[in-house]
Amino acid sequence: MTVISYAGQADGKRSHWNCVCDCGKKTTVISYSLRAGITKSCGCLQKETIKKIRLTHGMSKTRLFTIWDNMRRRCYDKGATGYKYYGGRGIKVCKKWQDFIPFKDWALSHGYTDDLTIDRIDNDGNYEPDNCQWITHKDQQKNRRNVKKVKAYA
Repeated sequence: MTVISYAGQADGKRSHWNCVCDCGKKTTVISYSLRAGITKSCGCLQKETIKKIRLTHGMSKTRLFTIWDNMRRRCYDKGATGYKYYGGRGIKVCKKWQDFIPFKDWALSHGYTDDLTIDRIDNDGNYEPDNCQWITHKDQQKNRRNVKKVKAYA
């Protein structure tokens, strides 16, 4: 941020300065904000910082990210479809998988492909590496609560 010229007292009390940001955009800033180092850009710095925070892995549009996001929603978002069957029953996502990258690393090293779904081995257990596996949609359908298991007699 570089000061170009004095802009006067726009509100009748505080001095304002015409400035040009490092990105080239012109803006007017209050003296105090400049002296205290509060204003460092026209807003582009904050936008860039937020963009970097939000785009840390570049996978937010992938199926694997959606699986991870839905897993967390089922466990923590009371408004999510199925919450009562997961978070409502006390099912949680392990601390390590609160971040996407460790989950992605586990998934890829444990056979994840786009035609598989995540499955908890112990239906009453949490989402964690030792209790999860990747299975087909067909096998996943066999794990539903409404499936009745019948023993065949020979």
